[in-house]
Amino acid sequence: MPSNKKVIKAYVSEDEHMKVSATAKQCSLSLSAFAKAVCLGHEIKSREDQQARRELLKINADLARLGGLLKMWILDDDKHRLDVEKLLEELRLRQKELCEKVWSL
Repeated sequence: MPSNKKVIKAYVSEDEHMKVSATAKQCSLSLSAFAKAVCLGHEIKSREDQQARRELLKINADLARLGGLLKMWILDDDKHRLDVEKLLEELRLRQKELCEKVWSL
C-alpha cells in the first residue's frame, strides 16, 4: 500500500544547513524529525535539557528515600523527634522546589 506521507523541500545555504543539522543533533533528532517539529510549532528540548531533567528527577527520588529513612528513625527514637521533623519539613520544601525546577525545563 502506498504511503500517504508528503515531502516538503526547502532550499538553504551551506551555512544554514550546517546550523540546522547541528541543532537537530543537539536535540537527538533526525533532520527530518527536527524540521517537522519546528514547522509544527512543537517545543524542542536539547539533549542537555533532557539529561538535566533526568538527573534532577533522580535527586528528587533520593530526597524521597531520605525522608522515608528519617520517618523510620522517628518511630525508633522519640528523643530526636523535633529535630527529625524539622529536617523532614526542610526536605519537603527542597523537594517541592526541585520539582518546580524540573517541570520548568
